[in-house]
Amino acid sequence: MNTRILWIVLILLTPFVSAQEPVYVCPMHSEVTQHEPGKCPICGMDLVLKESQSMDMNMNHAKQSPITSPLFEIPAAQQQAIGVTTTSVTRKSLQPELSVQGKLQWAENEQIHIHPRAKGWVEKLYVDVEGEAVNKGDPLYQVYAPDLVVAQDDYLQLLDSLQQVGSAEKQTSFKNRGRKRLKLLGMTDEQIERLERTKETRYTVDYFAPQSGFVSALNIQEGMYIVPEQSVMTISGEQSLWLMLDIPQRYSALIKSGQMVHIASNTVQGHWMGHVDYVYPEIDEASQTLRARVPLSVSSDTLAVGSWLNAHVELPKLPATLVVPVSSLIQVAKQNRVVVKSSDHEFTVRAVKVGQMVGDEVQILSGLEAGEEVVTNGQFMLDSEASLRGLLPEQSAVMPMNQHQHGGAHD
Repeated sequence: MNTRILWIVLILLTPFVSAQEPVYVCPMHSEVTQHEPGKCPICGMDLVLKESQSMDMNMNHAKQSPITSPLFEIPAAQQQAIGVTTTSVTRKSLQPELSVQGKLQWAENEQIHIHPRAKGWVEKLYVDVEGEAVNKGDPLYQVYAPDLVVAQDDYLQLLDSLQQVGSAEKQTSFKNRGRKRLKLLGMTDEQIERLERTKETRYTVDYFAPQSGFVSALNIQEGMYIVPEQSVMTISGEQSLWLMLDIPQRYSALIKSGQMVHIASNTVQGHWMGHVDYVYPEIDEASQTLRARVPLSVSSDTLAVGSWLNAHVELPKLPATLVVPVSSLIQVAKQNRVVVKSSDHEFTVRAVKVGQMVGDEVQILSGLEAGEEVVTNGQFMLDSEASLRGLLPEQSAVMPMNQHQHGGAHD
């Protein structure tokens, strides 16, 4: 009875033993088999792996993940010689920081471009230089415009003939038409009322500032001939400036309207704060940057227009993900990969997909698990060793780098 039970146990265990131990056979004498390579004692030919097991090994190799290499051994002495160090893959939320420079310019929405309403000659210029402060209603320049002289004469003739028009309603209608013509040519209500009162045509007419601010562009001189198509000067708001930030493309998904910006200058003492109010939708192809606008209520006497300022943008905290040191990454043209230490003497090269880099840490979106050990020093030597052994992950199956998400935290 005991012998029968023993035979049953041996029969049940036979498949597991044969599956684990390789069987080598003589190509000419199939009865000659053994569990290790050698030569046939009959014909002297080399023993070969049994065909069924060879197919099983090929299938197992085919099922291996394309993003990770097979294990390879590195002795402890060699690890010590190349200075191998490791750290654990952790899960946490990173706080990105963005420090960039921005150029100060006049706020375009607070700028008024002055064009003459009638062609003529500049007889007098009340503004001497760019940057001069003006108040709303201050005279800017005086012009002799023949069309404006004719329009004044026509209006005075109209006033003299109103009694012949008929009803008071028609008189008012004709008078309003005449006044509108003068206003479209640039005359103010006060100038028109003076014309009505004095009955005298003015051959030169002053033009006035429509808002308070600074003359940020001055394009005329006395004696110059000007036309309506010409911008003769530009008036910018008193304390309306824009700081234009150049944001690296990799931060384009993180920069949003409303974010706080801390601003400082290398030449002027002080600290200013603002908020991003607009993010431009296009990436500059040459610089690979995205523009963001920060309005500032600062006098141009304090911060000169055209100067470069330092800006620190408060970015939102990133969702918790797996994180490894940037030093563990091996970056090549078509992939990011790391070297994983599987045991004291075993390593594997793993392709990974990375997210944002913040300081000396980088997000790992796929390819690793929490608690795994990645090599932070000596990984390039180990990667080269894997390459020499033909054990690198398949190039076609690795995770490509996201150009929008790579780079350091400070630019």
